Amino acid sequence: MTDTRPLTPKQQKVVEEFEKARPGLGAIAENNIRHNDKTGWADVIADTPESELVVRDGSSRNSFMYRRIGG
Repeated sequence: MTDTRPLTPKQQKVVEEFEKARPGLGAIAENNIRHNDKTGWADVIADTPESELVVRDGSSRNSFMYRRIGG
């Protein structure tokens, strides 16, 4: 079931951080939050301290650089 309630401030911050990381990702993040029954995103966001909801640059083991949310 799709959640049509307004996003919480933490959820809105996640949407904004994804949008800053790459335009268009904010809409995907919002869709995943609203379909929490399938994705679990809203639950994860609720359990994550707000200080960790930021975009950071990082690298993966295969050396590709990318922007991501979290630590």
